[in-house]
Amino acid sequence: MSHTIFNIYKQSTYSRRIVQLRYFSILLLFLLSIQVSFAQIIRISGKVTAQGEGQPLIGVNITDSKTGRLLATTDVDGRYAINAHSNATLKYSMIGAETVSVKVNGRKVIDVELAAKDVFLEEATVVAKRITDKVTPEPTEIEVKGNYFYVRTRVRVPKEMFSHNTRLVLQPLLNDVTKKELKAMRPLVYDAIEYNRTQDRMYDFDMESQDPLAKYVTIKTDSMREAGRENDIIGYIDSIYVEDVNHEYSCDVYMSIENYRKILYRDTTIIARGTVNPLRFLEYDFAGKEITDETLFPQEELQMRDTKGEMKLKFERAKSDLNMNDPQNVEEIEKLHGELAAIERDKNSDLQSLKIVGSASPEGKYTTNQKLAKARLNSALQVVLSTLSEEQKSKADFTTESNVIPWEDVVNLLQKDGFNEEAAAVQNIIDRYKTIDQQGAQIKKLKFYKDILLDTYLPELRKVEYQLSYSIMRKLTLDEIRELHHTDYKQLSKYEFFRLYRGETDTVKREQYCREALEVYPSLMIAANDLQSLLIARGTPETDLLTKFAGPKAPVTVNSNHIIALIEAGKYNDAVEIAQYLPDTEDTKFIKAVSQALSGKYDEAYPVIAETGLQNEVLMLLMMKRNNEAWEKSRGLNPDEAMTYYIQAMCLNRLDKPNEAYEQLKKAFEKDPKLIEIARLDGDVNDLLPENE
Repeated sequence: MSHTIFNIYKQSTYSRRIVQLRYFSILLLFLLSIQVSFAQIIRISGKVTAQGEGQPLIGVNITDSKTGRLLATTDVDGRYAINAHSNATLKYSMIGAETVSVKVNGRKVIDVELAAKDVFLEEATVVAKRITDKVTPEPTEIEVKGNYFYVRTRVRVPKEMFSHNTRLVLQPLLNDVTKKELKAMRPLVYDAIEYNRTQDRMYDFDMESQDPLAKYVTIKTDSMREAGRENDIIGYIDSIYVEDVNHEYSCDVYMSIENYRKILYRDTTIIARGTVNPLRFLEYDFAGKEITDETLFPQEELQMRDTKGEMKLKFERAKSDLNMNDPQNVEEIEKLHGELAAIERDKNSDLQSLKIVGSASPEGKYTTNQKLAKARLNSALQVVLSTLSEEQKSKADFTTESNVIPWEDVVNLLQKDGFNEEAAAVQNIIDRYKTIDQQGAQIKKLKFYKDILLDTYLPELRKVEYQLSYSIMRKLTLDEIRELHHTDYKQLSKYEFFRLYRGETDTVKREQYCREALEVYPSLMIAANDLQSLLIARGTPETDLLTKFAGPKAPVTVNSNHIIALIEAGKYNDAVEIAQYLPDTEDTKFIKAVSQALSGKYDEAYPVIAETGLQNEVLMLLMMKRNNEAWEKSRGLNPDEAMTYYIQAMCLNRLDKPNEAYEQLKKAFEKDPKLIEIARLDGDVNDLLPENE
């Protein structure tokens, strides 16, 4: 009995332990699941930029700090997208920048700025040597063709450095030494076969859309092996647009070899210094031109200008008819008639309107005074109309305006003459009573009304002054335009601006007037063109001045001036685009040829350029790589001149005669030491310069 109970007890205890272990296992798995949830894999994206500049950085490596695994490389926009653990620490690194480590902390967007770090670039040399420990891009040259720079090279990869699970990334960078700016060219990506396959699997066989470097990949094959050597060799060519071809340039290359986890090798080198561009010495001189085609001038226009005159006409008391027996009235009407006759005789003037304004004194009833004033105005108008020709009557508008002088004007007259007490008494009544009739009735009761007001001041007001205002249409004289400009230049018409700046000999003022004209009238093409002509003569043309005017419908002068500005700014490709709209004439053929030559259209430009002189012809032959012809022609250049020696040095260096080329270059420097600075930027001869140059 007891044994059985014991066995049952043991089984029961065992069962409980099993149950406890199961619960413990479940709890452990739960806890583990919680722990894993804290380190779940998330999608992280972002952008890497240069600190303080905001420029995107291409080729930045993003690695997992714990595993060392390379997760991604930023694309041409500096962007990346990766899968990583939410508690990972990411490391952002590239040659030429400080490395930055960032804790993810569950963030799904991480933007990073990298500070610049000095990189000592190794000098590329032409000396052949055994390649055992370096990826070696061949030294080359930066070839200029218009505003595009071309870089061609080959890259040797040692066999011992490139295994089946590696990727080589080369990032050529055009270095504008003058502006201290780097521009990324097309990267070269060289994958071992197994590496490429593994990458494709890691990206779920969607490498094309997920790997930012996928479109640049070349996969290793046996055909990449260099003949007679153990290394692979890869060809590279790319071009890039530049704004100013006259800056100093070099081509730098950043290189790295990586596997799935880390970067195995890094190096930098310079494969080209200076630019190969003989046309930097091309001789041409263009002058800007003003528009002379009068059909393009702003139209002469009549401008309305107001002129004012006064007539002092006398009317008898309480009468509305103008008394033409009064000598004063006759004199005033004759004066007006003479002015109107002068307007009619002037072909540049045209009467537009005539307005007569009359006033009556305030004594008596206001309505009676108003009627009397209107009647007098009508009478005066009829007399005035009788002095006009029928043509003037048909063109002009005639109006009248009458009013009654307020008592406040009487106060002003009294104060002016020192009757301050009397003025105060009248003002007191004005303040107390609202209407002019009420005011007049009270003022009439003043003791001094009859002696001072009625006999002295009111008769003066009853003389009724009439003001004649008329507008005429005429052209302003140059002096009047200058006066109006001084008052407010924004009032000037297009034609007046045109006359103003064309009549100015001071070039500073002339530029000011042109710019003001374009401020008020942005579409005034002739002002823009004439301003550009002035700036070309000064050596400071502006490329945006004629941009909106130039094109297939523009006058030849406008297109020519715009091309000159573009050439001076080094925008050769833009210049040749406009040059296609120029007609083929003797006046335009040279500027068209120069535009073609500078933009890389050498065959089209050569016949015309060659006609302009032997030096220009030799330079064109060099651009066309007809080096033997260039050398033969160069021997006919003016002897013992600095430029002759320099050009001959270019020719000889291309013909693989460096010693002879160096001797000619020394002679050029002796004649003109300024050429040393040019030679330093010139890919045709800078390899001849001693190290201390």
